[in-house]
Amino acid sequence: MAQWGSTDDAANSVLWATSQVNLPANTDNQTALFGNTTIGGFKNNNVAMNKAVGQFGLDATEIAVSNSSVVSYITLTAGSGYSANAVVTVAGNATANGLASATGRISVLAVLSGNSYVTAPSVSVAAPTAVTFNGTSAVTVGTDTIAIATANSKFLANDRVTYVSSTGAAITPLANNGVYYIAFSNTTVVTLATGVGGANIDLTVVGSADTGHSLTGETATAASVISGVTRGAAHTGWVLRTVGTGGRAGRVQYETLVAMGGGLSTDAEDTILKDA
Repeated sequence: MAQWGSTDDAANSVLWATSQVNLPANTDNQTALFGNTTIGGFKNNNVAMNKAVGQFGLDATEIAVSNSSVVSYITLTAGSGYSANAVVTVAGNATANGLASATGRISVLAVLSGNSYVTAPSVSVAAPTAVTFNGTSAVTVGTDTIAIATANSKFLANDRVTYVSSTGAAITPLANNGVYYIAFSNTTVVTLATGVGGANIDLTVVGSADTGHSLTGETATAASVISGVTRGAAHTGWVLRTVGTGGRAGRVQYETLVAMGGGLSTDAEDTILKDA
């Protein structure tokens, strides 16, 4: 007896329900019956019935009502290049910190739990801050190294990084906004490669003598896990309900109720004729 879909409108209701109130099964009566909550809105042998007769439906939102809570957050990818904790944003909830590890990764998400979710909320982690250096004094052409303080607390071998020269000439042969990989890092320097596990790029010419040069690691990604009771409807609509002048507490003459679940109250008919 369910509707054919999950839109709460007359066109999506069942046509034959009108016959239960002695009306011809046509689209005009179908439209008039759907959502009616007016006492005496329908007549039987030209006599107004002292009751509200209506056909009602559930939309996709009403079908999936939940009261779930976030129980944990998962770091999907730890990212790289984080020299400080990162702001983590949870959709519809709050912001808090992602804790940076000693090697530039986001290892722990410290986020408020939140509740009343229908689906697991999306989680986003702020990008790491660009690590800047002087394009001349920090570059040693003979060893192909770039000097970065505590480099291996931010980058490890095979980390993917983006090189930017924002204010002057780039280091040759690096390309501005080019993507490279850390070939080597220690407490003072890094070297770059064109691919994972690749050899050091042969740096041949230093860049401009300013700190407009930088390496930026990858942004960490995360997800949330929810747990709780999800309530919904077994069907997408109920077929017919008639209620006396006392509202639902009044005399119910016809009722074929197939909306199963609690908390389904998001539109006008639900306020007048309660779903549960």
